[in-house]
Amino acid sequence: MIDKLALQITSLICTEAYNNTKDRARIQYGLTVLLSEGFKIVFLLLFFNVIHKQNYFYFSLLIILSTRLFAGGLHLKGTLNCLIATTLLFTLTSVLAPLAPKLPVACYLLIGLISLVTVLIRAPIRSVVRPIKDNTKKLQHKFTAALLIAIWTIILLFLGNTTYVNCGFSTILVQSVLLVLVKKPKL
Repeated sequence: MIDKLALQITSLICTEAYNNTKDRARIQYGLTVLLSEGFKIVFLLLFFNVIHKQNYFYFSLLIILSTRLFAGGLHLKGTLNCLIATTLLFTLTSVLAPLAPKLPVACYLLIGLISLVTVLIRAPIRSVVRPIKDNTKKLQHKFTAALLIAIWTIILLFLGNTTYVNCGFSTILVQSVLLVLVKKPKL
């Protein structure tokens, strides 16, 4: 449905007189991404507001957006598949993780260290649609993602609220697990 809507909007933007198929494909791809991500964000906002876990959701979203932007991650085909997986991910980090008891600091450090090493080994993961071909850019993304994991680990270690600490570390852990699960595309 989103693909059809993106195609219709693209047809409105690019009249038949404009026949650059490459630009048309880029516009359609961009609209598809905007519409599907917009739909997903609105759904998630409503869902977590209804179950009164919006503060944990916002916190988890902040962490995952900041790290995933540079590290990349798993991409699923289809808006519905992505929506289901994303809802499950945020349910884990925003509903279940805050319920867990406080762990020893060594456990949190271990999660941070494992995530940092995972990012240094696996990141950045890009899709075929958005490849990074420049090695300098790849290194910048890798080290920025690693720096963000380190910063979040330090911030979380100094937070006094166990529910937010668990929410944050579960988000970092899930992001690093997703980096391990995804196959790097051959670009």
